Amino acid sequence: MPDNYKIYYDDSFVLISDDRAQMNKNFGKVISGDSDIGAFLHKPVFYTEEANKENTILIFTEKPGWVMEMLKKNADVVLAGGGIVFNESDELLMIHRKGKWDLPKGEMDKGEKIIRTAAREVEEETGVKIETTIDEPYITYHAYILKGKNCLKETYWYEMKAKPEQNNLVPQADEGIDKVLWVKKSDLKNYEAEAHPLVRDIIRVYYPK
Repeated sequence: MPDNYKIYYDDSFVLISDDRAQMNKNFGKVISGDSDIGAFLHKPVFYTEEANKENTILIFTEKPGWVMEMLKKNADVVLAGGGIVFNESDELLMIHRKGKWDLPKGEMDKGEKIIRTAAREVEEETGVKIETTIDEPYITYHAYILKGKNCLKETYWYEMKAKPEQNNLVPQADEGIDKVLWVKKSDLKNYEAEAHPLVRDIIRVYYPK
């Protein structure tokens, strides 16, 4: 089975893959070969001033896991947990933060288990209490610069079922959240255009078109 890692940055992404079929897809740039991959690892585009000017990038390599480990080694890895939360009507819990539709998530506290982080952040950011959580997470990566440091956020998303009648939604204002909504499957397309690419991809995993 092909090994893929997708790192989101700004409104674009880098895909690291050993799947040759990806070479036929419409990437803005393809990087392959030890020399070019080495140059990318020395100066990853998502940590440069040109980041928002680049289109999607494919790194084609027989060692995607090794490339990912090198990127982690040269960045501050931030662990976070998030919830892909459904209610009894199969509606998806979404938040509106800093002008974008998003899903509740947050950084792991010291000594905390990541699955606990995800449930805690859902409740803190939305007021929704969780009934059940599926143990197997969906993992995403997001690269950014914070206070001059190269950061790579590794987020563990857990599918969750909210307790019944969780309709008292409370946005966590001090985290920049101004809206919390339960969104019907049929209405998700109205929110995707104003969501981050990472969030759009998660939605498509759980609600395939």
